[in-house]
Amino acid sequence: MKILVGLSADQGGQEALALGAVLARSCKASLVACTVTPDTWGYPSPARVDGEYGSFLARHTAAVQAEAKALLPDDVTAEFLAVSASSAREGLIRTASEIGADCLVLGSAREAPFGRFGEGGVTTELLRSAHLPIAVAPHGYSAGPESRIRRLSAAYSGSSSAPGIVARSAALAQEYSVPLRLVTFVVRDKQMYPTGAGYDAEHFVSNVLREQARDAQTTLLAGQAGLSAEIADGPSWKAAFESLAWEEGELLVLGSSKLGPLMRVFLGSNARKIVHNAPVPCLILPRAEE
Repeated sequence: MKILVGLSADQGGQEALALGAVLARSCKASLVACTVTPDTWGYPSPARVDGEYGSFLARHTAAVQAEAKALLPDDVTAEFLAVSASSAREGLIRTASEIGADCLVLGSAREAPFGRFGEGGVTTELLRSAHLPIAVAPHGYSAGPESRIRRLSAAYSGSSSAPGIVARSAALAQEYSVPLRLVTFVVRDKQMYPTGAGYDAEHFVSNVLREQARDAQTTLLAGQAGLSAEIADGPSWKAAFESLAWEEGELLVLGSSKLGPLMRVFLGSNARKIVHNAPVPCLILPRAEE
């Protein structure tokens, strides 16, 4: 297994590297950290501006990677690459294909609340089109020198694609040698203007959905040993997450929206809310054939 880290020059790049190291240690994968720099001119300019710009980029990249190497735990080794591309997205996708990466790890935007993930321009593009699983680190993510994945939680919606996500999550849990927990989210978000039926009816519908989710979870639990399930219930996404206990070393797995292209990562509205509110790193799987 090979893990590719998008190593940017900011704090988000360091957080992505920290998560990449934890993932690599947990499943004995090889780690590759890639820094993408802008394309320089393809021909020399009369004032040699292109050469000066290229030298600046080389020095900047070397400094970023030297700092990253110093932050790596002693038991994790990584290969460091620097590629030029028209965009960070293009450079990371091309590198992932060339090295045969199994997972791409990205950091959070600085504007995100501490402990939560926020999308920057690059991550938004990649979360709409990447052909491989993407792991994202929350803002402020850090890990100890021996940290590893201790449990996987799979976001389970009960939809037609849910059994496939459970099966893929179970395979990952086996690869990481950790337990798997199913988590279904029931969010009783009161809008400013409710439907004509009123809040009581909406609350009743939420309770019905909760019971349906519980029945679906029970059916799955009966067929698989070593699997647990819980329901995250609250008046908001934040409260729903806080209704459950999240362990140190937890990784939340979720699938891509059916609206997206086949074998690509694409976050639907609920998936995006899950990723933005999760207090732990998330792994988004591309949509597979059903």
